[in-house]
Amino acid sequence: MSHGDPLKWGMPGWRIEQKYADGVLIGNWAEQRYTFDKGNYKHNSTHRMDFKNYEGAGKPDVIIRRQAMLKNEGLGKEMLFTHHGNKYSNNMISWYDEHYNKRERPEWNKLPELRDWDGHKLAWAPEKTDYPLQGDATNFGLYQTLQNKWREQQANATKGDYYTNYQLSHTQMPKESYVRVRYGNPRDLSTSLHKNNKVNKDLHLRSSHYVQQPEGLAAVSM
Repeated sequence: MSHGDPLKWGMPGWRIEQKYADGVLIGNWAEQRYTFDKGNYKHNSTHRMDFKNYEGAGKPDVIIRRQAMLKNEGLGKEMLFTHHGNKYSNNMISWYDEHYNKRERPEWNKLPELRDWDGHKLAWAPEKTDYPLQGDATNFGLYQTLQNKWREQQANATKGDYYTNYQLSHTQMPKESYVRVRYGNPRDLSTSLHKNNKVNKDLHLRSSHYVQQPEGLAAVSM
């Protein structure tokens, strides 16, 4: 067919029809592209085809289920930490704490000075690691100090931006520390009230250094 033949427009290879497409990229088109369309049919698998249902066989094998659970989930923390009860709940003293702070063992937990060779265990007994010192650890208040520091920082962070460092660090003094009573010299003994020292009205002596007349001594009767 030649290039100018009008019959070519009736063929599907030459004619492009304008159709409406509902796949316009609007809205959540990126999320809708990854949606999974679940079908209404099921594919057979090798396990489903080879499975044999024995009716009346009873419950599943408990041993196999236990082994599968142990393989998938592993041992619980109860089997690792509390299989002897609360025997190690008070084991908070380390060797460093025992030696550095010179913690003494109680009478029921003291070890002999010399150990003996145990032929059954093939080791020197008793082993010190098997008899740890029970009790609370030696705390120097570091954790409590950090907690107070973090609590103060959290409180300062929530106050806002209208507080200065001087205002936050200012320590309010008690009312008893302020001086409430004012003591002054008598009028006759006051230097500022002496008539010879009142030179502020003199323009020549104003804003100049001068020696004031000393205070008069009070007459003391002998």
